[in-house]
Amino acid sequence: MHLLRELFFIISSPLSLSCLIVGIALILRQFKFKRLYKACLYSVISLVLLTTQPYFADLLLYPLEHEIAYSETIEGLEETDFIVSPACYYSTVGNVSEISRWSHCSLQRLVQASKLSKELDKPILVTGGNFLHDPDINYSHKAYDLLVDLGVPRKNLILVAKGIDTASEVESIKSYITKKDVILVTSATHVKRASLLLSEHCNEISIFPVDFHSSGSLTPYFKKPSVGAMRKVEIAMYEYGARIKYFLLN
Repeated sequence: MHLLRELFFIISSPLSLSCLIVGIALILRQFKFKRLYKACLYSVISLVLLTTQPYFADLLLYPLEHEIAYSETIEGLEETDFIVSPACYYSTVGNVSEISRWSHCSLQRLVQASKLSKELDKPILVTGGNFLHDPDINYSHKAYDLLVDLGVPRKNLILVAKGIDTASEVESIKSYITKKDVILVTSATHVKRASLLLSEHCNEISIFPVDFHSSGSLTPYFKKPSVGAMRKVEIAMYEYGARIKYFLLN
């Protein structure tokens, strides 16, 4: 399973995949397979040219981030029972400031969750276990502390220090959310999959997507190649793969 996971990460990353194909091309060249060698080189060039184009990244991200309608108002959410904000990431490596350790998606999810909690006076289910680089540091403990710093009263924070992925996080809060109404705060690419997992237990799910990587416009445009576009393609491919896994297992 670990090997398959690593292989999936390589395939979903244009940069890693390009390096893999170049490695294969060099081996083919060594064994005098000239046609296959050239085919690999042309494939790498095409892959790099395509995945470094921001518009190509937008096309891949559009179905993931803009398929579900949502509202940014809290009207009608007064009867919500819980706010759910799945874990993203917190770096435990290096000598950096505390706020710098938080990934972009973590900060957006937690800030939005804290805002909703304070406006609605509703509890946040703080999930995420020991999946970080340092196995002794628990994600949810760090998230809990940050939410307190953001002004969320401790009475509105329920620490559930479990979960290494979305499915296990949902499983860890099942006793809270069964037949309840929840607000889901998560990255736009993650909304659909997280909603499907929550819908197995919840009555109603209201979504507040954050951390968008595309504008939602499909108007064609051309820009200079961008490493940032390649990273967005990787994010999109990861989510497509995660959805395929979800549907295969369910």
